[in-house]
Amino acid sequence: MDAAKISKLEKRLGHEFTNKKELYRALTHSTFSKEERERKVGARKCPHQETYATLGDAVLKAGFVLLLMDRGLNTKGDITIVKSDLEKNLKLAAVGKRLHLLDDNLILHRMGEGEQLKKGTKKLCADTVEALVGAIFLDTGRSLPETIVCISKIFKPELQDMEKRSHPSPL
Repeated sequence: MDAAKISKLEKRLGHEFTNKKELYRALTHSTFSKEERERKVGARKCPHQETYATLGDAVLKAGFVLLLMDRGLNTKGDITIVKSDLEKNLKLAAVGKRLHLLDDNLILHRMGEGEQLKKGTKKLCADTVEALVGAIFLDTGRSLPETIVCISKIFKPELQDMEKRSHPSPL
């Protein structure tokens, strides 16, 4: 992977990885992992992002709840509505686009053009954003507070938009 692009991604994430293997795993889709195993018969498993995406999904949920509480949302209903909006695949895909995951060819995958159209690059981006959050959580020694700082940076426009909608300015 291009070191300059990785460095730019780390800046956009607000986290420089101590263990780059965590970052590379988060950026490795299962299609790439499977093809690597088939190509290199007898090779060890090539770790991919699925487990990290599952972890990242859970960390995002906790992070969003805490960030929303910090921003003044204090009812279960309000928090649930905004949190569910923030964690939608379309929203996560937009974040992935802003992180330049596809433009900079940062995601290792082996989807053909037809498969990309069928399955969609949006899901690929959304899963990778979740995997990156999971990787950040692990790289920080499982520190939720440190990971929330990164989530706050990564989702800054979405959180600001939420604040504008929930606290409209007087006319």
